[in-house]
Formats: sequence, C-alpha cells, structure tokens
Amino acid sequence: MVSKMNKRKRMARGAAVFVALAAMAVIVRTIIRKRRPCITYGPMHERDRIRYDYLNQKIWQSDVLCKNMLRFERAAFFRLCGILRDRNLLEISPHLSVEQKLAMFLHTIGHILWNRVVSANFGRSYATTSIYFRKALHAIGELRNDYIMPPSLETPAKIAGNH
Repeated sequence: MVSKMNKRKRMARGAAVFVALAAMAVIVRTIIRKRRPCITYGPMHERDRIRYDYLNQKIWQSDVLCKNMLRFERAAFFRLCGILRDRNLLEISPHLSVEQKLAMFLHTIGHILWNRVVSANFGRSYATTSIYFRKALHAIGELRNDYIMPPSLETPAKIAGNH
C-alpha cells in the first residue's frame, strides 16, 4: 500500500515538473520572439517602377518586341487582358497587374522557360511566378468553350475523294 502511494506521489510530482517546464518554455519562447526585430520591407514604389519599366522597354515598346517576347501583338495582348479582366478570370493584386500576370504566363509558354528564368526577368519570387502561372493557365482554360473549337469528326471532301 505504501509503495502504491509513493508511486502516485512521484507521478504527480513528475507531472507537475513537466507542466512547470512546459510553461517556462512558452514564456522563454515569447520573450525571445519579442526581442527579434520584425522584418521590414522597403518602399514598393521603386521595385514596382522597375518592373513596369522592364515591361515597357522589353515588351510594350513595339509590336515586334511584344511578338518576340510574348508571341502576341500588342493589340491582341491587351484585348486578351481585357477579356480576362471583364470576366474576372484574372484580377489585379496590390503589386501585380493583369498585364504582368499574363505577360509572365505567355513569356513562359512562348519560350518554354523555367520559372526561375521568368522570375528573374520579371523581378518576382519563384513562388509568385508559380502561383500566377497557374492562375493564368486556369483563366485561359476557362475561355476554351468560347475561343477554342473542337476538331471536326468529318473527313473533308477534298481528302475523302482523293485515293
């Protein structure tokens, strides 16, 4: 009987010590976090200006550059941006316009580039490039019923009559 009582006391004491140590760990962790300086970001205006300058110089300056970079003429590119914006398939985010999102997507598929290359060209992180590539791909896919015609199952007469 005495040994059972001692065992219970030791278990209760061990549990109390564990709870006390866990509480101390939480307090110490909170103190350490409060001492760390918060991450601060510089003004976004300069970075955004540099990104828009890249688009203006490399893509939107002329139809030739736009066609070389995106495989689209400027008029068609901006028309597609308008369609995606009107149908709410791509939306403006605080630091990324519909044009930038679509330009990153078209540049990637037009030249079969890796995300790392596109993110370096457009001054974005890999994660941002990847996220907006998937969103643009989904948006383009949503236009399939209106702009992509399924192939005809009939054989053209010119081919059928030629033996």
